[in-house]
Amino acid sequence: MAALEQSLQRAKLLREKEQAASEVREERDRAVALLDEVNHRVANSLALVGSLVRMQAAAVPEASAKSVLAETQARIAAIANLHRSLYTAEDVRTVDVAAYLTGLVDELRQSIAANQTAVLSVDAVKARTTTDRAVSIGMIVTELITNAVKYAYPNGGGEVRLRLEPNPAGGALLAVEDDGVGIVDSEARVAGLGGKIVGAMARSLGTELEYGSRQKGTRAFLRLNSDLFIDFPPG
Repeated sequence: MAALEQSLQRAKLLREKEQAASEVREERDRAVALLDEVNHRVANSLALVGSLVRMQAAAVPEASAKSVLAETQARIAAIANLHRSLYTAEDVRTVDVAAYLTGLVDELRQSIAANQTAVLSVDAVKARTTTDRAVSIGMIVTELITNAVKYAYPNGGGEVRLRLEPNPAGGALLAVEDDGVGIVDSEARVAGLGGKIVGAMARSLGTELEYGSRQKGTRAFLRLNSDLFIDFPPG
């Protein structure tokens, strides 16, 4: 009788354990689905706000106002693309940086470069990072590309290249470069609100914006430590 009671008790405990594990899995799946829905709704809402800003930019006659609204729309798009990436990702805690930057550049082609002749390209290695770091990277890229489109080619179009590549000295290099007029009276350097955004985002990544020497054009870049990324390829 004692052996039978022990066997029944073990069976009861096993059933309770399995039921508890099943409830935990259900709660986890429910939380993941809810988070996916939140990211989807946030991405859609931000996309709607971006569209409204774009419509407002098209409606105002002043060139300076159009430029400011276009930059605002690009900043909104950077955050919206992040939430869109999270919505389609298997792990919402991290972001595929290459895919995120590619989508961001695609959005910039339709917004900032819509009335420009600059050609935007992206070349990024495969790596992942956390969502908050991805926001910082996206905002920096948006400001640097916007700045290059605005100042690099005053007399015509050219190419603006975004690169994320291994740094031979360790970590990664995030760079935006062009073949334009170069820095003239410091105007190609990111200033104003854009400069403040880049500075704040760079500090959050433990780095700062630098400018490299080129025979032609401008190269703005940041040195990023390898611990900012997950599975980043070695230099």
